[in-house]
Amino acid sequence: MLLASTGVIHKSQQEEKSALLRCKIEELNNNTVLLIAQAETLIQESKQLSARIKALENASTKASLRLSTH
Repeated sequence: MLLASTGVIHKSQQEEKSALLRCKIEELNNNTVLLIAQAETLIQESKQLSARIKALENASTKASLRLSTH
């Protein structure tokens, strides 16, 4: 038995709580890995979109320059 602020906790109850906490920590770790993977995907997509926008802006600028010289 262990003493806690709320009274006596039996060893089996403590082990059960520890096992539950380990499961929750594992779930949090898995979710963290998934979030990191999703963030990496979003970063790559953002870079691709930025490159496309720059390409479109450059094409638009070139077209404007050609029109203004005529």
